[in-house]
Amino acid sequence: MMELYGLIAKFSSVPSAGQEEQKYFVPAQLRSSPSVLCEMEPSKYDPCPLYLHFPDGFVPHGLFPQLLSRCIRWCSERGPRQAPNLYHNGARLFIGKQTIHNLILICKKRFIKITLKQSSSSAVLSAAAASMACEVRIFLEDILLSLTLEFSWLRNPGYELCVACASCFKLSKECDKHRLASCAHEDCLHLLRVIPGEHLICTKSFCDEAVEVPGLEKWFKVHKREVQTLSKFLNYTCKRFLSTI
Repeated sequence: MMELYGLIAKFSSVPSAGQEEQKYFVPAQLRSSPSVLCEMEPSKYDPCPLYLHFPDGFVPHGLFPQLLSRCIRWCSERGPRQAPNLYHNGARLFIGKQTIHNLILICKKRFIKITLKQSSSSAVLSAAAASMACEVRIFLEDILLSLTLEFSWLRNPGYELCVACASCFKLSKECDKHRLASCAHEDCLHLLRVIPGEHLICTKSFCDEAVEVPGLEKWFKVHKREVQTLSKFLNYTCKRFLSTI
């Protein structure tokens, strides 16, 4: 029952003896949170960090432990069955078998930061990173949708997919609040909403050029699953149209 409602997360592992072992994690009870986890950044071959931003100003209470419990189960099904590193408002999970990816989730006051980082950086692995990034994005969007249907207190989380504004980060001299050059503090971080097919425009700068964020395209490559969904929708629409003729 606790697993059904996301209070605990089952993780299956295969030790050296070869027999499968099951561990259970309780995300809501985590307390420690090392700063090094927040400092992990993707390489130039990885997708850029993606943000689940909540315009109301706060990540809904209890959302992150629910999201994390489902991520633990999902990652355990996709190898390498390496136990995740779990902390208070943060986690590092492992995905993949041939190419291992680190999925890093950091929960802040108004957003959840998602970083996908390959264990080894190589231009040859860039395509694998794009495929995994798209799969992770679809999974997270599906989970957020299912959570809104399962729990009444998450009916309308109103999140946006965003990236950090590269223009503001490069041009900022020093923030007035923290006295830091190119301040990346969560209250000072300028996020741009990502809408597929539309350019990113920074409203805080006087430059009319679109903002370029390297690695963003990897999150939104057309995935086989999305193609199949679109094909089913078009077939259904065509049948409905032909039946009316």
